[in-house]
Amino acid sequence: MRRLTVDDFEIGRPLGKGKFGNVYLARLKESHFIVALKVLFKSQIEKEGLEHQLRREIEIQAHLQHPNILRLYNYFHDARRVYLILEYAPRGELYKELQKSEKLDEQRTATVR
Repeated sequence: MRRLTVDDFEIGRPLGKGKFGNVYLARLKESHFIVALKVLFKSQIEKEGLEHQLRREIEIQAHLQHPNILRLYNYFHDARRVYLILEYAPRGELYKELQKSEKLDEQRTATVR
């Protein structure tokens, strides 16, 4: 299988920002599959000494398959960035849903995706 690059994606609007990078709505050019593309800056990760933690997070999340946890489909990197290809949650973050309701309703949580 050919290694993915950022050129394989159409990058859309930003979905969120974090300390180490940003998350964008993206679509694979070939299949038109919609994903969330998390773009992390290697310099920031190295500066904080979190390379091992990132590797571990990828290892764990790549093997998780649970209806309430977003899937990590794949990842790739270039000289400056690490890209995580994540399942897109059209209704946004669970955290924001919790802030609205102030309580966790299992039935509602299952439909947040």
